[in-house]
Amino acid sequence: MKLSNNTSYIEKRFGIEKAAVLMKKAGFTAMDYSLHHLCNDEAPLSGEQYRKEAEYIRKCAAAAGIGFNQTHAPFKFKDWDTNFEDVIFPKITRSLEITAILGAEIAVVHPLHHFVFAGREEEIFELNMNYYRRLIPYAREYGVKIAIENMWQTDPLRRHPVDDTCSCAEEFIRYIDTLDSEYIVACLDLGHVGLIAGAGEAEDIIRALGHDRLKSLHVHDNNYRDDQHLIPGLGKMHWDKIAGALGEIDYTGDLTFEAAGSFLGNYDDEFFPTALRFMAEVGGHLIDLVERSRITSG
Repeated sequence: MKLSNNTSYIEKRFGIEKAAVLMKKAGFTAMDYSLHHLCNDEAPLSGEQYRKEAEYIRKCAAAAGIGFNQTHAPFKFKDWDTNFEDVIFPKITRSLEITAILGAEIAVVHPLHHFVFAGREEEIFELNMNYYRRLIPYAREYGVKIAIENMWQTDPLRRHPVDDTCSCAEEFIRYIDTLDSEYIVACLDLGHVGLIAGAGEAEDIIRALGHDRLKSLHVHDNNYRDDQHLIPGLGKMHWDKIAGALGEIDYTGDLTFEAAGSFLGNYDDEFFPTALRFMAEVGGHLIDLVERSRITSG
């Protein structure tokens, strides 16, 4: 199992070349490349020379002795309804191509969920079936897998987290099984599970998804109320049980942190490598717990 970390905050702070070196030295064995750049039309990855830029990013990682296990497709677009066909969908397909250039195996692609979920579940399901079916040929062409992520949204009146696309196990399974493609897998965002009162615990969703569906993780902790993106152990989630469930299902994906900015942003450049190494040590401990559970369950 590879130990990975999202590049978004670290790349923004230090640039990709130094970010790769820092992550390698800290003990990470892979990186999750954030493709949020594609939301900016002026970014190099949005321009005509995007392949050259992607090759440069891959070479920076290779020079540091590390690679990419997955990417995260962009999602912070404006005007989804008016820009979807001409702007957004082409950038999502470009993200799949960039994933392949980087040498990553999985691209996490959010479901369409930029609207109120309650009462529109079937309509949104059909929209997303069409969306992912349109993406599958591109995934096949580039030789990468698309990972669907479980989402949440905020109640507009009460201002607390509520159900969204794939937030419950039953719907998540329905998405994966209905698409029924070797190019579609599940990315379970563990922190998101903690925000949904009726979803059950993260370990329950892991067992429900099972070995064949669950191939990717976003690993972070919270207080069960806010999407804090904390390092495991700094919130209230049950990491011994989560690791145990991953071992029980013989999880074969990687452990990918999505908690860098909320933790690392507290430290200056001098202490930054120490803080990053601590993150890696927490991840290594979780991997050890998973492996012990795998042996016991086997």
